[in-house]
Amino acid sequence: MADVDLNLMKTFVLLYETRSATRTAEALFITQPSVSHALRRLRRQFNDELFVRSPDGLAPTEIAERMYPRLQQALEVIEETVSGAGRFDPATSQRTFRICATDLGEISLLPAILARLERDAPNCAVDVLPLDMAAAAQHLRQGRADAVICTPRIEAPDLRRDALFQERYFGLRARAHPRIGDHPTLAQYLRERHIVVDPAAGHVDADMELTRLGHRREVAARVPHFTTLPELLARTHYLSAVPSGVAGLFTRSSDVATFRLPFEIPTVEVALYTYRRALPAPGTDWLRELIRNALRREPEPST
Repeated sequence: MADVDLNLMKTFVLLYETRSATRTAEALFITQPSVSHALRRLRRQFNDELFVRSPDGLAPTEIAERMYPRLQQALEVIEETVSGAGRFDPATSQRTFRICATDLGEISLLPAILARLERDAPNCAVDVLPLDMAAAAQHLRQGRADAVICTPRIEAPDLRRDALFQERYFGLRARAHPRIGDHPTLAQYLRERHIVVDPAAGHVDADMELTRLGHRREVAARVPHFTTLPELLARTHYLSAVPSGVAGLFTRSSDVATFRLPFEIPTVEVALYTYRRALPAPGTDWLRELIRNALRREPEPST
């Protein structure tokens, strides 16, 4: 077995995550020339450039992309083993967990997660990363995220999926909308203009169903986040569609009301995704159970 310098491996992981020799040096409390020297040693050891300069910083090569997930996990396990004999102690840990979620997740799910975290792991922290469905699986594999919470299904054998709860969709309108009441017809609905949210957030069910029926919404505005919808709709006569989990929050905070959509959208399931690691990951396992317990809900009553 080749000699392994753990400091070199830590330098590699930080270079991959920061894309910067300067930021890596700051994180390791060493000089930038020391990082450059370490990178030269890494290149000799793996017979590859590993990182090349690009407009966005140090870009990893294909070999570096393949190396990072396992090295990052291995270092994580070593650190956990040294600090706690391979266990995760939430009462004393100061770990920062990274969770990918939409802005809807931030306002409707994060409060329950943080309340549990404050109670059970008072020294831990959470970084919430914007959810990009196109990159979600890769972020888990590369260790950029510990957990992803979303509704679109991610089909990947190396990811663990835990179903959390189910949601339905409702229409959202200004409370005093002059034409749309609680039960509009499909023709009435399609005559209106709509505000839609960026597909990267994963909520595309309404448009998928309309497309299946041979219809499309006339879009008045596209926005990157759901949280802007209440005030936008309260001040206009546009419509939108939102998951049931935040519909009540929106109607309580703004002058908007929900209505029954004039077409059926199948119930969606909110799920938690974590990476199936080759090595034990007590911290991630603990986080998964915390999220599952914090977000467990009773089935919504049918109406």
